[in-house]
Amino acid sequence: MRLLLSVLIVANLVLAGYGLLRVTSRPSQHRSELVNADQIRIVPPPPPAQSRPAACLTWGSFAPTELDGVRGELEQALSPGRWSEARVQVIAGWWVFIPGTRDEEELGRRVRELRSLGIEDYYVIATGGELRNTISLGIFKTEETALGFLDGLRSRGVRNARLGARDHRITQTVFVVRDPDVGVSSRLAELALRYPGTELKSGACPMGERSDRPQ
Repeated sequence: MRLLLSVLIVANLVLAGYGLLRVTSRPSQHRSELVNADQIRIVPPPPPAQSRPAACLTWGSFAPTELDGVRGELEQALSPGRWSEARVQVIAGWWVFIPGTRDEEELGRRVRELRSLGIEDYYVIATGGELRNTISLGIFKTEETALGFLDGLRSRGVRNARLGARDHRITQTVFVVRDPDVGVSSRLAELALRYPGTELKSGACPMGERSDRPQ
């Protein structure tokens, strides 16, 4: 009887020890899993590839009275849809004008004389001050272009026009070609030689360009 009781006691002790061993071994295994989890790095997805910005040739700038002629030249030199237009602000430092007068009758005579010579593109400054009744005939970015315009007026019979320096901020038009090849660049360079005072520049494409020729 004592022997049976001893065997039962030993068996219970063995079972208790095995259970204790299982309980104490679990945290150790869990800690190992946590250590491995700390070693995991989350790699973010690569950023999207940046597209190369378009490069443009920009030619100009041109006054409204010049646009039709330049558009015709571009239509002959480049394929349809190859060029566009953009509006830009430029500083024009020269102007051609007829000095003002306080005599309203004299002003009227000067205006009639211009019209008789076929000159319709002018502006009479009606505000007060020293420029009152001055007749503005043209505003230009360069002195060379202004002098050429003045010579043209004199050849048509305008004798009292003058050249002056005066800063104006005006809106003009440039022509834009995106990603030009060598052939297109050469044709534009040839065109630019026919228009003194214009610039052909390579760089970033301007904002606000309009595709194709306006209808």
